[in-house]
Amino acid sequence: MREQILALVASLLMALHTAAPGVSTSAAGPVERAFPVRAQTSYAAAHHDYPATDVFAACGSVVVSPIDGTVLELSRRDRWDPATDRGAERGGLFVSVAGDDGVRYYLSHFARLVPGLHAGDRLRAGERIARVGHTGSARGTPCHVHVGLSPVCGGTGEWRIRRGVVSPYPFLRSWDDDGDRSPRAAVVAWRERHGCP
Repeated sequence: MREQILALVASLLMALHTAAPGVSTSAAGPVERAFPVRAQTSYAAAHHDYPATDVFAACGSVVVSPIDGTVLELSRRDRWDPATDRGAERGGLFVSVAGDDGVRYYLSHFARLVPGLHAGDRLRAGERIARVGHTGSARGTPCHVHVGLSPVCGGTGEWRIRRGVVSPYPFLRSWDDDGDRSPRAAVVAWRERHGCP
């Protein structure tokens, strides 16, 4: 039941923001954003085979929610096995947030999540959610946070969408400079072209 309610809320948020493309506020007011890693970082526009950005930082650095929103799903257990390489498990420890702007923000490869965080919890931009790590398919690589942007698409489960369909790089650059550039229009445009599974 909880997942159905979350999916309904996420769908309503996306519908609200799709219907009013020039509006950057939610029913509660302006949408806040924050750069997701509270440490010295490095990141680039390029990612390997789909649109996403890896933000490199020292292992254990603080990770915060990039947006006011609701936790859609999370994993506190690293289930990835290189022998099977299941796509849905590549993120290791992760959090997926339905932003108040109707965009899904996916962050993964954490060392650990904050205690007490659950699906359905409300988050504020800048609220601590995890620590930088290299779980999942990032094992053996430098510590980083994978950032993916996508439409909410009914909530959870569509890992190929969840991992990222719109490059976060230009938005991360804005937030890193205390800007407020919104990915909503790009995500809505992607959804209008591709739909949701």
